[in-house]
Amino acid sequence: MTGETFNEKNLIHKNENKYFWIVLSISIASYILFALSIVGIFIIAGFLFISLLLHALMIGQIRLNAVKISGNQFPLIHSTVEDLCVKMGIKRTPDIYVMQSGGIMNAFATRFFGRNMIVVYSEIFDLIEQNAEDELQFVLAHELAHIKRNHLSKMMFILPSMWIPGIAEMYLRACEYTCDRYAAFYTGNPAAAKNGLTMLAIGKVLFRSVNKAEYLEQINQEKGFVVWLAEILSTHPPLPKRINEISAFFGETDSVIIHSKKSKGLFAFLAASVLLTGFGVVGGVMVFKDVSTAFFVEEEYYEEDTEISTLIDAVISGNTKKVDSLIENGEDIHQIDYNGYTALDWAVMDDNIQMVQLLLDLKADPNFESDYGMTPFMTASEKGTASMIKMLHDAGGDPNYQEMSSGYTALTYAVFSGEIETVKLLIELGADIQLKDYSGMTARMHALQSGEQEIADLLK
Repeated sequence: MTGETFNEKNLIHKNENKYFWIVLSISIASYILFALSIVGIFIIAGFLFISLLLHALMIGQIRLNAVKISGNQFPLIHSTVEDLCVKMGIKRTPDIYVMQSGGIMNAFATRFFGRNMIVVYSEIFDLIEQNAEDELQFVLAHELAHIKRNHLSKMMFILPSMWIPGIAEMYLRACEYTCDRYAAFYTGNPAAAKNGLTMLAIGKVLFRSVNKAEYLEQINQEKGFVVWLAEILSTHPPLPKRINEISAFFGETDSVIIHSKKSKGLFAFLAASVLLTGFGVVGGVMVFKDVSTAFFVEEEYYEEDTEISTLIDAVISGNTKKVDSLIENGEDIHQIDYNGYTALDWAVMDDNIQMVQLLLDLKADPNFESDYGMTPFMTASEKGTASMIKMLHDAGGDPNYQEMSSGYTALTYAVFSGEIETVKLLIELGADIQLKDYSGMTARMHALQSGEQEIADLLK
């Protein structure tokens, strides 16, 4: 990535989307097959109900007993998560819980009835007492990446493919590579990312002492059918491969792991064998995996209705006549969709000048703050063009409006975007460079923290 213009799509592992469509196709075919039988429909409904119940009980236990991170409970970690959410474009900061783990090192993102949650086991959270906050930040950013990439929402659609061993796992492993890249990039610390993964292998005391080159070479020596099968059936890639991927992706070194050329043929043989075993074996696997994953998988798959409203669909489609008609007939112009965006937010992100002007003419408020903590003017400052920002400012967009959760302004989001021309424009439009957010930080301090030295110099 060195020297390239940043494009977030580059962070997505090359196999993630390809494997998703494969497992989705298998799942759709399975759903259709079950739907042809009334008994099949009841079977699916029964397993979904049991899994949902078990998952709900787990969530309830976490909320009752774990420690929830907030502005008054480990505020530095809370601020770190909020900053990461801003950088990654996550509109609503998920709830973060820390729970005692009995020595197990793990963290996972989950979702229940539309609300995202990250659970960090105390064995990892203890890193804040060991001068290893960067490694903890990587773990948190990795879980946030699952939310950013909508991995949690997609699980419901690919559930049937998880009943066939080795199928969905190839997609889930690609997702892990993607989230490692996101976390290393948005924390700006690939070294901490590799340390964090090494920590999962050997623990939080000795991870800095591991000879990583030797550890990566080790996997080249570990061969055989059992080793291969364990990887194929795992939802996570081997830790050495994840470390190696980070180094190769960020241009630190070429890949040092030798990939087996036999795996494709063996995998095809395994997949064909599994498919021919019949629904008896698949049913047994389904029971086992449904019950066990309700407690231990990293991504859960229960969500509320995510249907896009007619208004927002019309905005995204660029149908100005329909938008005008809907608003005139009483549609709420400030309605918030499942992602936390308003119609004006979507028009701004689409850089649709005509649609933005129409919504403004229909009295859309450029300073309307949704429950997720951003206004359309802030969205434009982070993602929009100069003409878009000026248009919203002319309609009343306030460069010094502070959102309620963190006190960030449009200037803060412009700093996060790294666009110095946007920062200059907002200053011209009256942005107060001395304004502090609720953690006492100015825009310049955020620029320094994000490594945007040129912007920091401008804000002196």
